[in-house]
Amino acid sequence: MCESNVYLRDEEGERLVMEDAVTVESERGRVKVTDLLGEQKEFEGTLEEITFLEHKVVIRG
Repeated sequence: MCESNVYLRDEEGERLVMEDAVTVESERGRVKVTDLLGEQKEFEGTLEEITFLEHKVVIRG
């Protein structure tokens, strides 16, 4: 499977905000992620890092 965990990183640190994300869309300072079951979440921030080997996506909020 190719799902990733999504983390939000800010001055307080890094926290998990979604597991099993299958799509990530970034546009105009917002990042929308969708999980395996179709649940969507949207975050204000920028896409900072994607690590394929760790299945990890980091959004800078």
